[in-house]
Amino acid sequence: MKISYIGHATLLVETGALKMVTDPWLKGPAYCSQWYIFPKPVDVQPALNADYILYSHGHEDHTHPASAMLLDKRAKVFFPYSWYDGAVGFFGSMGFKSVTEAVNEKTYTLNDDTHVTYFANNLDNVIVIEHKNEVLVDVNDALHSAPQTLIEAIAKKIMTRWKKIDYMFSSYGGASYFPNCIKFKDKDDVEIAKTRELFFLNNFCKIVSLLKPKYAVPHASDFVLLNDNQRWMNETKVPRQKIAEYYKTYVSGYANTEIVAMYPGDFIENGKLNLVSPYRAKLKEDGLLHLVDEEYKDEIAEKRKQVKIADEQADEVFEKLKQHVNNKLYIIPEEKRKEIKYAVQLTDYSNSVFYVIDLKGSSPKVYKSGELEKDCELVIKVKSETLLFSLVHEWGGDAIIIGYGCEVEIFDIKTIEQGLDTLCIRLLTNYPNTKEYLKRVPFRAMKYLMTDSIKRKSLMSGVKFADPKLTDNMLWLSKTKCQICNACNLPEQLPLLS
Repeated sequence: MKISYIGHATLLVETGALKMVTDPWLKGPAYCSQWYIFPKPVDVQPALNADYILYSHGHEDHTHPASAMLLDKRAKVFFPYSWYDGAVGFFGSMGFKSVTEAVNEKTYTLNDDTHVTYFANNLDNVIVIEHKNEVLVDVNDALHSAPQTLIEAIAKKIMTRWKKIDYMFSSYGGASYFPNCIKFKDKDDVEIAKTRELFFLNNFCKIVSLLKPKYAVPHASDFVLLNDNQRWMNETKVPRQKIAEYYKTYVSGYANTEIVAMYPGDFIENGKLNLVSPYRAKLKEDGLLHLVDEEYKDEIAEKRKQVKIADEQADEVFEKLKQHVNNKLYIIPEEKRKEIKYAVQLTDYSNSVFYVIDLKGSSPKVYKSGELEKDCELVIKVKSETLLFSLVHEWGGDAIIIGYGCEVEIFDIKTIEQGLDTLCIRLLTNYPNTKEYLKRVPFRAMKYLMTDSIKRKSLMSGVKFADPKLTDNMLWLSKTKCQICNACNLPEQLPLLS
C-alpha cells in the first residue's frame, strides 16, 4: 500500500495497480470563496486518473464539485448511503457513470486484495481500506467532535474486525462559525478559539489511543481564511508538528503509535515513511502560515477591494430573505419566537441599512431600517453572496455554519442563555428537515436505520452525534478559558502549544 498526502482530506491510496483518491479537494476555494486549501497540493496529477473516488461525507471541502470535475469520469464513485438522497444524480450530472451509495458497515471488494468498508456517524463516515495484511482507517471528520461514548462505540466496531491497524488519518481541528465568529462582551476570542482547537486535538488523541495504529496522521484541517478580519483564526490552530509531543506529554498510557506530521508531497509506502514534501524546508515554529501571503497574494488583494453591490442586488437579497423567513418560520419553536428580534446587515452593501427580522408578533415581520434598533437581540453581518447562497440552496447554509460566513454580535446574556443566537442563524439557512425527508423517502430511511444500530439507538434514547459541550452556548461564549478547560477536562498549562 502506498499513501500519498495530497492535501486537506485528500489521500491517494495505491494498492498495486489500483488507485483510490479520498475526498478530493485539489484546487480552488470552498464555501463561497471563504476557505482556501493550505498548504496547496504539490502535485495533483497522479490523483486525476484514479480508479475509485471515496467520499466520506457531503461537506464542500470533502465533496468539492470543481475538483470532481477534474477527475477521470470513468472512475467509480463511492458515497455513503443515508436517508438523504441525491448523490447519484449529483455525480451523474458531472459525467460519472458508476456511483455506489456505500451502506454502513458493509464491505465492498474492489479487487481480490483490496476492500473498503464505511462506518457511519450520522452523515459523517469513517472509511476503512484494507489491502492484503495492511489496514488504513480514514477517520476524517467522523469522530473528533463526537461524544466520548460514540467515539468508543465506533472504535470498538473497527477494532473488532481489524485487530491491527497500520495507518490512521483523522481530523484534529475545528470548522464552524461557532464560537469564533460570535462577539460578546468580555469574550476573549483568541483564547476561546485556541481552547476549542485543544478540545478537538484532545479527541484526536483519544481516537489514537483507542485504535492504536502504527502511524497516526492529523489531517483534514488544511485550510485558511483570507479575509483580514478572520485571519487571526488561522493562528489559533495547533501546529501539526507539535502534536506528537503533546500526545506523549498529556495522554497517559499512550499507545505505541508514531504521530506523523505529513505535508503535501509526503507519502508512506509499504510501511515506510517518505517525508519528502518541499514544504519541510520552509517550516517555522508556527508551521507554514508565513507562506499564506505568498501563495494567495492575488486572492487577498481581490478581497481587499471590497466591491459594494448595487441597490437592485440588495433588493433581490431582501426579497429572498422575506420569502424565506415566512417559509421556514416553522423551524423556530413557537415559545421561542416571542423572544426573537434581530438584524441582518450585508457587509458588501450600505452600512446604514439593516434588515430586521421580528418574530415577536402574531406574524413575522421583515423590514428595512436605517439604524440598528435598540431592542434587537443581535446583529448578523454577512456578505450578500453568502446569504443568498444559504437561502437558495438546500445545503447552502454550510457557507455560513461551516464556512465562517458571518459575524454575530450579541448584546444580552439572555440571548445566549436561551440559545436564541443559534435559532437566528438557523433561520438564515435552507437545510432539509429530517422529518420531512423521512416522509418523502421512508424506504431509504428504513434501509438506513436497519444498517445503523447507533442511529437507531440515538432515535430511541436521544444520543447526540456531536458532543453537547461543543454546542453549549453559555460555556463557549460567556466563560473563561480556565472554566472551559475544567468543564471539558482539558489541560490548562500548554507550553507546547503556546
